[in-house]
Amino acid sequence: MVKIIDPSKLRKKFLDPKSWPFALMIALLLGLVVLIDKGSLSSESGLSAPCRVEVSADVLTVHSTPDSTGTIVATLHRGDLRGAQTTVRNGYRQLGDNNWALDQALRPLPGSKCS
Repeated sequence: MVKIIDPSKLRKKFLDPKSWPFALMIALLLGLVVLIDKGSLSSESGLSAPCRVEVSADVLTVHSTPDSTGTIVATLHRGDLRGAQTTVRNGYRQLGDNNWALDQALRPLPGSKCS
């Protein structure tokens, strides 16, 4: 015997804040928001750039200018991967607009075009 489900009851079950389907639906939506917010679905790290580097220093500061006097705009850690530019000034490699890091603390990834 086939049981026929009333669509209005099904809709009420999914929209009832006390039901498991509703809680699961909210959890999935929140999970998606977290993924987007953390950048895991975006390419902010620039890893699609032709030049890709890995941080080889324990801690590496990113400055707003290609020298140590520029404002620190970010801090990277050993093993972090970033896209970079081929531009190197005063020993600092350009990572993006107003983002410069000490080139000697960056190791180009294999197959990367950083020169």
